[in-house]
Amino acid sequence: MDSKTILSIETSSNVCGIAITSGLELIALEEDFNFRKHIEVLPSLYEKIMNESKFSLEKIDAIAISIGPGSFTGLRIGLGFAKGIAYSHGLSIIPVPTFLSLAYSLKSLKPSNGIILSHGKKVFYQEFRWLKEIPSPLLSPSVFDIDTLQNEKEIVFQSNCESILGSDLIIKKAHLTSANIGYLANTNFNNWRQDKPFQLVPDYIANFNTNPVG
Repeated sequence: MDSKTILSIETSSNVCGIAITSGLELIALEEDFNFRKHIEVLPSLYEKIMNESKFSLEKIDAIAISIGPGSFTGLRIGLGFAKGIAYSHGLSIIPVPTFLSLAYSLKSLKPSNGIILSHGKKVFYQEFRWLKEIPSPLLSPSVFDIDTLQNEKEIVFQSNCESILGSDLIIKKAHLTSANIGYLANTNFNNWRQDKPFQLVPDYIANFNTNPVG
C-alpha cells in the first residue's frame, strides 16, 4: 500500500485537533480541548500546524475528517472547514467514522463494541470486527438508553460517558485524536475517498428513538 500524506481533522467532541500523517507516521499534531470553541480554535490550529511543519497543501494527498457520530455542531464545523480546504485546492475528502477511530486507539485490545455520549442518558453504540490491526463496523451505530444497554451488553469502551456511568463501573476510556483519523484514512484511502464531496454530510444519527438491544 502506498503511503499517503493526509491532513486530518477531529472535531466530533471535546477534542479539536489537526494532524499531518504519512502512512502510519505522525508528521505533526496540534490539539486543543476547549469544548464548544471549535469554530474559534480550528483555524488557528490549522495555521500553526502548517507553519511549524513547513508543509504546504501541494504536498497533501487528501483531507480526512472525523465524520461522526458525535457533537452536531462540532461535526458540522469540522466538515465545513475540510470542504473549504478541499474545494480551494482540488483535494479529496476522506470521511472516517468516529467510532473506528476510538476503537483503533485501543487496537492492542481489539474491542468488540463501544459507546459515545449523545445527550442526557442516551449513547451511541456500535460493534466491531477486526482484521489484523484494523477495525470495521458490524452494523451501523445506533442510539440507546444507557440503562437498557448496560442491562443487556458488556460495554468494552466509552468516550465522554463518565457522567452517566456508575462510579463503581470501570469501562475502558477511548481517546479521540486527529492522528488516528489520518492513520485510518491512509489504510482505507481508496475505499473511502470522496473526490467530489459536495453532498457529504456528517453522520449525525438524527433518529434519537431508543432502540431495543438485539
